[in-house]
Amino acid sequence: MAKIERSGMTQRDSKGNVIRQARDNSTENEANFRWWKLPEKEMANGINATVKFISGHQGSRLEQLTVSTRLYGSTSVYNLMGTAFTRAASVNSNPSSQRMSFNLIESCVDTLESKMAKNKVIPTYVTSGGVWDVQKKAKDLTKFTQGLFYGENVHKKTIECWGDAAVWGDGFIYIYEDNDKVCFERTFPHELLVDMVESLTSEPKQLHRVKIMDRDIAYELFPDLADAISQVSPATYQEIGGQGTAVDMITVIESWHLRSGPDAKDGVRAITIGDGVLCEDYDKDYFPFAHLRYARRKLGWYGQGIPERLQIIQGEINRCMILKQRSLWMQGSFKILCENGSKVVSQHLNNEVGAIVHYTGTAPQYITPPATNPELQQWVDTLISYGYQQEGLSKMATTGEAPMGVESGKAMRTLMQVSDDRFLFMQQELEDFSLEIARQAINVVKDIYARTGKYEVIFPTTNFMETVDWGSIDLEEDQYVLKAYPTSSLSDDLAGRLSEIQELAQAGMISPRTARRLMDMPDVEMNDNLSNAAEDLLHKIIQDMLDDGKYRAPEPFFDLTLAKQLVNEYYNYADLMNAPTSRLNLLQRFDSQLNDLMGIAQQALQPQPGAMPQAAPTAQPTSNLIPNVPGMSPQ
Repeated sequence: MAKIERSGMTQRDSKGNVIRQARDNSTENEANFRWWKLPEKEMANGINATVKFISGHQGSRLEQLTVSTRLYGSTSVYNLMGTAFTRAASVNSNPSSQRMSFNLIESCVDTLESKMAKNKVIPTYVTSGGVWDVQKKAKDLTKFTQGLFYGENVHKKTIECWGDAAVWGDGFIYIYEDNDKVCFERTFPHELLVDMVESLTSEPKQLHRVKIMDRDIAYELFPDLADAISQVSPATYQEIGGQGTAVDMITVIESWHLRSGPDAKDGVRAITIGDGVLCEDYDKDYFPFAHLRYARRKLGWYGQGIPERLQIIQGEINRCMILKQRSLWMQGSFKILCENGSKVVSQHLNNEVGAIVHYTGTAPQYITPPATNPELQQWVDTLISYGYQQEGLSKMATTGEAPMGVESGKAMRTLMQVSDDRFLFMQQELEDFSLEIARQAINVVKDIYARTGKYEVIFPTTNFMETVDWGSIDLEEDQYVLKAYPTSSLSDDLAGRLSEIQELAQAGMISPRTARRLMDMPDVEMNDNLSNAAEDLLHKIIQDMLDDGKYRAPEPFFDLTLAKQLVNEYYNYADLMNAPTSRLNLLQRFDSQLNDLMGIAQQALQPQPGAMPQAAPTAQPTSNLIPNVPGMSPQ
């Protein structure tokens, strides 16, 4: 017996009225949602229908984005808000609707944003068992990426995207090419749409970016779509967030479909304006967006932000603060009790100093009732504490005040370590985000270099600027591993940094000269530059020999003892990493000439026959930084 499909049946009541319409299981309209399979002349209609369908089924998400925006800062959101934002904007525009409150959400977002911004993530390329040339290219690739990030201010954009993720759940950076240059653009999550069902448990295969753009800019960017741009209607009032505009704005849709498999040919990128479309093959296995989530949901592609997690607590705080405000308004002044029948002249009851009140019978009584219940303020404080605890924030992080009893540097570092552990996964998410930006940027550089044969960036060092050309690198992805390292794992404040360096030096893990370099105090920068110049010069000379084969003989004014130590360390490291024999020979030659110079110096120090005896040398001064270790006297 065939199975009865009730979904394909129209159900009626006893009077013949339709109570349930049969589901349309036909496949006539499926082609509209498989836009990447359509001919180019039909693709625009397919993309428009797909975007309309997806956005129409994400009303709750767009509503939440609007609510999150208002909870954070009562600011407007541009693009794809529709009627939900229009309602919110109309309420928010009324000054009398503003009530006293404590913005717990804004406090959490700003505190965590500053915490994430402390350490600048540096993408670093390392090799595993590679030859010396590959290792040198990996080091140059690290410089190239850092120069690329420096020139485009990627760190600042990364922190801005983290703020987007904290408020809306998702932050995006668009990595693209413009005029033979890699560009990074912060993208709002309101602009990006994926199918909620497709991305429920796996990565989506299609993504659409809906952007509102000035018509003249569209003419410049897409001259091949000039006819469609001139005919398309301006963006609707809802599409621009319920706000009026004096600019001629239009809607531009950029769509991507990833290949279904490694050998599939259905990867497509398309630009749609009205009924015009530009499309090209897309062979990447990722969308050109680095995606950062504040908190990952168990299901779905979109993340979850702080306002969504705290909006119930924030709502209760708002209600309590409104109640307290009204109570202060209504009961925050004294009251006068007059007994019925007492003969009191009401005009005498005023706020004049030294007023005389005449009465007959019972005297009027002045009382000041409590404006609010003390338990109400306790409840507000408890709610605020709950919110901070949920997001893992301590009193020290939000107010800058250390808890009672925490005074020593070691105790402060221990407390901060416990706090940092709470945000371990959040920090790893930010590091992965930076690495994804670097990976996609390098792929764009490869495409530009393959077409133009040139791509250079400026890498800033401590004392000079270095130009790094991609032509001297050109590594394949299987030749290196991309890792993230923070700029510094030492404390930011001087006291904490001094304490940590002192502990490392006393334990013998670093030398006195390394301790001086790690201090990096800006007010003694020139002194440090002079003190470290001898070591910096030796590092540069030895690295030039290993990397470029440039030889420079040792000279008498070098720190010969330090040079001997460094050349031995570099030789062992280069030999371990399979450096070319010709480069190792340069180090051997340098070491041999060092021995000759050191021998001459020793002979000069030996006492000559008949010379007068000299007094014993005075002991070198010591420092409290590293007790019993000479050579660390303050300069």
